[in-house]
Amino acid sequence: MDLKEFFHGLKKTTPFMLGLIPFGLAYGIMATQAKLSLGETLLMSLLVFAGSAQFMAVGMIKEGVGIGFIVLSTLLINLRHLLMGLSLAPFLNKLNTKWLYLLAFGLTDEVYGTTIGHYQQEGSYKGNPYFMLGSEAGIYFFWLISSLAGALLGTLIKDPLSWGLDFAMPATFLSIVIGQIKSWQILIVFLIAGILAIAGYLLIPGKWYIILATVTATILGTILELLTEKRSTAP
Repeated sequence: MDLKEFFHGLKKTTPFMLGLIPFGLAYGIMATQAKLSLGETLLMSLLVFAGSAQFMAVGMIKEGVGIGFIVLSTLLINLRHLLMGLSLAPFLNKLNTKWLYLLAFGLTDEVYGTTIGHYQQEGSYKGNPYFMLGSEAGIYFFWLISSLAGALLGTLIKDPLSWGLDFAMPATFLSIVIGQIKSWQILIVFLIAGILAIAGYLLIPGKWYIILATVTATILGTILELLTEKRSTAP
């Protein structure tokens, strides 16, 4: 085990770990208020490990939405992981299947932003998996601890959004996304997703604006990525 790279990944992700605390607290509080037990709240964080999807899920559970629609919605909102996986693939394509399964489970927006930046800075297409594993371990631990704390505080804080905890998610995402805008393709996806999300929020009832922006950005990003690769390999 490459402990040096593991702790390097852990250290590089520290700012995101601290920023994750209010996000996890808000999730735990909202899950408790949606009548999830302490065990169910923690089990979702242990097995799902996807903040935005968990927020959406507990909101739908509270509203009495059916399990099938919840699963479909969380699947759609996590389609962005396809793009993240595609961009990381060149750095990790020499790893065996067990490594890929492990790293895929722990892949989050924070981990992706830290890892892809590190691999690109290294200038080598042989990414050290222990760096990414260290990044994932830190995020996973802080997510579980903050989820637990939020669940325990759930009966004491009636409205977590009044504390400004709902700002943690967009603030975290913005800090990740802005640092990744390094090409015109990414800028186009960023702008179109933002415009669609705002327009959908204003015009469409419910949480459909999230799914609309996510699916559109994922499809558009994939198309632009494939076109760019095709042009670069063309004779």
